[in-house]
Amino acid sequence: MGSGESIIVHGEQGALTADPATSWTLPSRYYTDPAIHELEQQRIFRRAWTYVGHVGELAAPGSYLTDTLAGQPVLVVRDRAGGLRAFYNVCRHRGHLLLEGCGQLKAGITCPYHAWTYGLDGALKAARLTETVADFDKARFALRPLRLEVVAGLIFLNLDSNAGPLSSEAAGFEETLLGHLPELATFTLKARIHFDIKANWKVCVDNFSEAYHIPVAHPELSRLHGGQPKAARTGERFAFYRNIGRSSYQGFPVQPDEPYVSWTLWPHHCMLSLPGSRHLIMLRMAPEGPRRCLERADILAPPGETSPNLEHVQALFAERFNREDIAIVESVQLGLESLGYDQGRYVVDAADSWFSESALHRFHRQVVEALA
Repeated sequence: MGSGESIIVHGEQGALTADPATSWTLPSRYYTDPAIHELEQQRIFRRAWTYVGHVGELAAPGSYLTDTLAGQPVLVVRDRAGGLRAFYNVCRHRGHLLLEGCGQLKAGITCPYHAWTYGLDGALKAARLTETVADFDKARFALRPLRLEVVAGLIFLNLDSNAGPLSSEAAGFEETLLGHLPELATFTLKARIHFDIKANWKVCVDNFSEAYHIPVAHPELSRLHGGQPKAARTGERFAFYRNIGRSSYQGFPVQPDEPYVSWTLWPHHCMLSLPGSRHLIMLRMAPEGPRRCLERADILAPPGETSPNLEHVQALFAERFNREDIAIVESVQLGLESLGYDQGRYVVDAADSWFSESALHRFHRQVVEALA
């Protein structure tokens, strides 16, 4: 075995190696074992940059959104100076959740349990009946902050205070976004759709990472794009594929040479922009146990974009392509539980095309290395 085939992990059939041409796939235990799920929470999701929303959702001071990352409740708020701040969404008194959903704050953040009140900068402003509490110092009870970065209008958080900047970890990612959608930072949220999927989060990312299945499982989608898409930009943390939509596609008008593009961003983000309208579909595959994934799909577009094409994109994605994919990944999860399967092989080509499984191999290697 050459140096390019160094073993990363063993399965029943063979080894996952650094060379996709000779490697076996990720063993099935990585999709079913509760211990591996817990390790992923600690070593992947509590260290990774995670998308939570778009700056257009937080246009005015006092606007906020909440989310849950790796089991941790978080909030993002726009402060009085116009900056974005992120905190753990828990009161420093007894741990009650501070905010739910999204909305607009009239003043500060007030806990619904005992009415401790925080400024939009996270500082504790008022705590009822603490005047006589010995050595009580408001400065010690500020909300605990989180790392926040904005990339082309997309808001990312990281629970790890020592994590490297997203701009360094995924160098070139913002460039590819703005190269296709230069006005992305001015987009607004057109729809947010949730899917509860009975499959491991990695099965969902696996499925998005290759187009080998598209001519078989998505015949209508395969008619929308033409040729063999190739990786336009690939790094350790993201990949960007670009193709051309077919102008003959029936359903909505597609101009000649209009691009069809997709991205993956470590660890659980999948993005695409179909030809026919200016938009970005942002998918986040959040693990909810070893056999369940909560997928969130945000559809972003320019503020005035209300074209029939955009409505058709939403219908195609949510009601057809994504439903087809959900049926696929739930079936795969059942197969991964079977005694009749542990590993397969990667179908790859030298061109690293979208129709090969080289990106799938890269993702599997990253998972194992992150857990090591």
